[in-house]
Amino acid sequence: MKKLHFREYFENYLYDLQDFISIYEGHLHVFNYQKLIKLSENEIILQMINKEINIKGQYLKIKQMTKQELLIMGNIMKVEFNYDK
Repeated sequence: MKKLHFREYFENYLYDLQDFISIYEGHLHVFNYQKLIKLSENEIILQMINKEINIKGQYLKIKQMTKQELLIMGNIMKVEFNYDK
């Protein structure tokens, strides 16, 4: 039986989730977004599986982008979740 290390266990747990975001100083990581709705220097709106995420700030830009993940950089001032979408 193979033993899992804590890091591998934690990564497996996170990636089993439907979607998630991680907020750090100066950047935000989004996993499993569905669609990029709006992109501007002051606002980014993402469609997730069961919600929209509205990111507001200054100097916002997408640093890295794949089919499932985004890394957003800038002065992030507010993150809102809208579950009506």
